[in-house]
Amino acid sequence: MTSIVIRRGDWLPAIRPLGAGEAVAAVGDVHGHDDLFAALMDSVAEDLSGAEQATFIQVGDLVDRGPASLGALRRARAGLPGAQSFALMGNHEDRMLRALAGDPAEQDSWLGFGGAETLASARVDPRDPAWPERLREALGDELTAWLAALPVSRRVGDLLFVHAGIDPDAPLDRQQPRTMIWTRWPWLDSSGPYPEGVAVIHGHTPQPRVNLAHPHRINLDTGAFRTGLLSALVVAGDRMRLVQASR
Repeated sequence: MTSIVIRRGDWLPAIRPLGAGEAVAAVGDVHGHDDLFAALMDSVAEDLSGAEQATFIQVGDLVDRGPASLGALRRARAGLPGAQSFALMGNHEDRMLRALAGDPAEQDSWLGFGGAETLASARVDPRDPAWPERLREALGDELTAWLAALPVSRRVGDLLFVHAGIDPDAPLDRQQPRTMIWTRWPWLDSSGPYPEGVAVIHGHTPQPRVNLAHPHRINLDTGAFRTGLLSALVVAGDRMRLVQASR
C-alpha cells in the first residue's frame, strides 16, 4: 500500500479574516480518491479542534475518475465530527444526477466523463442496460437524496465557497447555479474584487499548485485524479494555511 504524506504549510494572514474562535476548512476536488480525502480530513480536524465554531466544506467533484467514489460520497455525507459539515454540488455530481434521471444522451456522456469509474466503485457493469437502477441501489435512497440536495454555495463570513466560480459582474443574490457549478470564463480571466468584498474559494479547474497570494480568490483543485495531490485550505481567525495529502 502506498503511504500518504501530509504537508502542512506555514500560517499566513487570512485572505479574509473570520471572527475569534471561528475556523473553516475546505477541501478541493476529490474525484474518487477517498484515501487522500480521509487523510486530509483527519489532518484538518486538528486545526479545527480548538475552534468554538468550526465549519468543514468539500467544494464538489467527489465522484468520477478515481477508484472510490462511493466511499468519498459516504465520507462527505458523514462529515467531520465537531464541525458543521457541507459538500457542494460539483459539475461531476450534476452530470451524474442527470444520468441517473434517465436521459440516454446524458448517460453516455457521463460514462465517458469519469462515470465508468464511479460505476466500478459501486461494482456495477456499464454494459448492463439497467445500470442506472443498479447504481441507485448501490447508493441507497438516503445517499441519493443527499446527493440531489447538495447546495451550490456556502458563505462563511466574507468567504464564499463554490465549486467552479461566479459571474464576476453579477450580485451574489443573482448568481446562477449553473455558473457556480460549471463556469470557467469569464471567471478565470477576472481578478476581482468581487461583489460584497467576498473572497471566492473554489475548485473545478486543475492547476499544479495553489496560489495563496491572490487577494480575492483561491483555487483548491490540484488535479488529484492525475497528480495524487489533494489540497485543503484552513482559515482560523485571522490566519490561513494550506494542508495537502499526497502519495
